Amino acid sequence: MTGALSGAGNLPAALTTFVGRRRDIAEIRRRLGAARLLTLTGVGGVGKTRLALEAAAAARKGFADGVWLVDLAPVRDPSAVAGATATALGVPDLGARPVLDQLTGHLARRRALIVLDNCEHLVDACAELAETLLSGAPELRVLATSRRTLGIAGEHVFTVPPLSVPDEAVELLLDRASAIRPEFRVTGTNRDAVTRLCARLDGLPLAIELAASRLRTLTVEQLADRVEDRFALLTGGSRTARPRQRTLRALIDWSYELCGPAERLLWNRLSVFAGGFDLDAAEGVCSGDGVPRHEVLDLLDRLVAQSVVLTTEHEGTARYRMLETIRQYGRERLAEYGADEERRLLRRHRDHFLSLAEHLAADWYGPGQEEALARLRTEHGNLRVALEYEYGSQGAGTDGTGGDR
Repeated sequence: MTGALSGAGNLPAALTTFVGRRRDIAEIRRRLGAARLLTLTGVGGVGKTRLALEAAAAARKGFADGVWLVDLAPVRDPSAVAGATATALGVPDLGARPVLDQLTGHLARRRALIVLDNCEHLVDACAELAETLLSGAPELRVLATSRRTLGIAGEHVFTVPPLSVPDEAVELLLDRASAIRPEFRVTGTNRDAVTRLCARLDGLPLAIELAASRLRTLTVEQLADRVEDRFALLTGGSRTARPRQRTLRALIDWSYELCGPAERLLWNRLSVFAGGFDLDAAEGVCSGDGVPRHEVLDLLDRLVAQSVVLTTEHEGTARYRMLETIRQYGRERLAEYGADEERRLLRRHRDHFLSLAEHLAADWYGPGQEEALARLRTEHGNLRVALEYEYGSQGAGTDGTGGDR
């Protein structure tokens, strides 16, 4: 095949070691064999772009007409998506037809893989582009990265998990730290601090890389002790990185900006939960004042779709949680609404979980004791927060934080 797409593609050479994720790469390659559109989703900083590039490079031999990266991060105008794609693929603009039609024509008989990177702020335009190209080019595959899915027929989704702790996360910290401090080692003395640091950073590659840059100045023990204030601490990103990847706060700010006002409000309120929550708790604690109870499910679903909230299943019931980094960010945003709003949410959280505890206690000596004990274990974090608020707020005076149950 000759023409603009006859080369090996335009994937950039990696400047740093790729750590872990071998199973993820194998799974992505397997899915690309069956799916024509595969979207890698996940929270910001989890490494979607790097994983997509590594998987695309590993699959290069299967695409005779090349593997092509389309970086959409700098694109702001949805109407410019097709043009940015054509430029990345080296397709000349002949001017006679719309760019999307020209692209479709060039790709019609070619076997190529296009990596559409950073689609989340242009999701509608990317969905239209992918659907049009895939409809007109039967040998084409598209690998997209986005914090939310494209939402079109035929899309397959792979949720990129954080690095495993301690294995992959510690390996990444060691690799990046030794680049700036060659003498840095993980030893029997500091291993616990290293593991604690990686765990508190949720195994997020970007957060770990930002933390590694702080090891120029701090010991790993000092870093682990200071990570509670992660947004002020993790600010030392690469000068050549995009602005939103230079600090942890800027990264999460970007996710927050992509949410609608009601989604942001629910994000803030969900931050009062510790260790996860179910739908009943979300509806009971977070509804009201801008979030009607009947809309909580839909808003929660949108936050899941945007990789803000994670889902799991526990004993047949869906449960939800936020990574600690995401939860802390929401808690800071909640505090911006004022102390009264924060206390109101904490009171509702307390009332919900103390009511649950009282209900379980009433049936404790019956046949459901085993199930009650399991539920108490599941909600241990929330019950601890509720009790701390209950006993910490007693005698608080006339501010309404105590004695209102």
